[in-house]
Amino acid sequence: MSEKLINEMTALEIQDYLVSGKSSISQFYAQLMEFVAEGDKKIHAFVNFDAKCVKAQTQTLADDRDSGREPGPLYGVPIGLKDIIDTSDFPTEYGSVIHQGRYAISNATLVRRLKEAGAVILGKTVTTEFAAMHPAATCNPHNLEHSPGGSSSGSAAAVAAGFVPIAIGSQTNGSLIRPASYCGVYGFKPSRGLLPRSGVFEQSPSLDQMGVFARSLEDIALATEIMNGDDGFDEATKAVTPMRLVKTCQSEPPVAPKFCFFKTPWWNKIDPEAQEAYEAFIAHLGQGVITVLEMPEVVTKAVQWHRSVHLAELAFSLQKEYRHHPEQLSQTLRDQIKVGAEIPLFDYLTAKDRIVHVGNAFDEYFDHFDGILCPAALGTAPKGLGSTGDPIMQTVWSFAGLPTLNLPLLNCSNGLPLGVQMVGAYKNDGRLLRSARWLVHHFFSEETAQ
Repeated sequence: MSEKLINEMTALEIQDYLVSGKSSISQFYAQLMEFVAEGDKKIHAFVNFDAKCVKAQTQTLADDRDSGREPGPLYGVPIGLKDIIDTSDFPTEYGSVIHQGRYAISNATLVRRLKEAGAVILGKTVTTEFAAMHPAATCNPHNLEHSPGGSSSGSAAAVAAGFVPIAIGSQTNGSLIRPASYCGVYGFKPSRGLLPRSGVFEQSPSLDQMGVFARSLEDIALATEIMNGDDGFDEATKAVTPMRLVKTCQSEPPVAPKFCFFKTPWWNKIDPEAQEAYEAFIAHLGQGVITVLEMPEVVTKAVQWHRSVHLAELAFSLQKEYRHHPEQLSQTLRDQIKVGAEIPLFDYLTAKDRIVHVGNAFDEYFDHFDGILCPAALGTAPKGLGSTGDPIMQTVWSFAGLPTLNLPLLNCSNGLPLGVQMVGAYKNDGRLLRSARWLVHHFFSEETAQ
């Protein structure tokens, strides 16, 4: 094996490792499958994990290579998929007993694109019930007594546990960035419309966005580059030209980036030790790099607008399940559906109309700063599996559709990670990734120097 263990390698390292012949794909997966099967007895990151499906995929890749086919940029890279993403070989059950044993007739667009690039779908990762708030059984790999967050619980945990270098999740409110913070991994929710949602469960079509968990920003850029762009089906991606993100992410900024930090109107809800960690982070970067500013007042209204759009569309999406199988829905979800069904049409349409305006409210900040920084969560992962945590720190950015990242930079005294959230300009995802990479290097180089 290489100097790194297989559970520590990035996607780029795995692809190079297999393409260079340092290991055969069968040898690599024999080790990996054993590691995952044993480790997931405690983590419960996967809801569907089938060795036969994996072997069939790896055999196809090996046969293609033997026939002279050029290996793709994700050749042999294991990937986890949130269990709301359709696959033809694994069941897609939406985290609900109502759809237990459901198989899709075809792969979602993003799955097809990943497999065409050589990726191996290792399995379906646990989602909360219909990607909503009711928690699932997944544990946080850093401490099994704590939540991994949600709703992309299994995807975040699978990367944190070393099962896969990349996992795909989704975010309607805080379902990517919050679990990435709790689990101490990179998480990326691109600009709305960049990643196609064809073949993915629709919870709230106006707000649903796909995203990536990974061990490195370069892997984030690679997976997003492969999946992004118009697929001819998802209206949100219509006329979206694919972005080339890897080269931009790996490039040096023309000038040293500058950032602003928003404590947000919810600063007083943040755990005191987490507040201290964020204050120390600001002081560590210094005034030449970071400026503390107040958020525009519109953000407080955006929370209610988000709620109106989210719950109204959730109620519509789950009307059949609510009508025919109410006893198989959690009380939490039934309550959400009931509230959503009673939202007045005028309130829903008004809130939906405000989406673009909230996004535009941040344009002037990106004329002066390369990224907006703010807390990724109200603290470290909650103890117990009865809650996935509060998504408030993502609500505004999800509503606005701006690209956001979790940077796993901080830790608290309980040994759990705490992320820093970075927000970028709409459809300028490459600049966000490049600036984030610079910030991570700068943060750790300054930390080493001290």
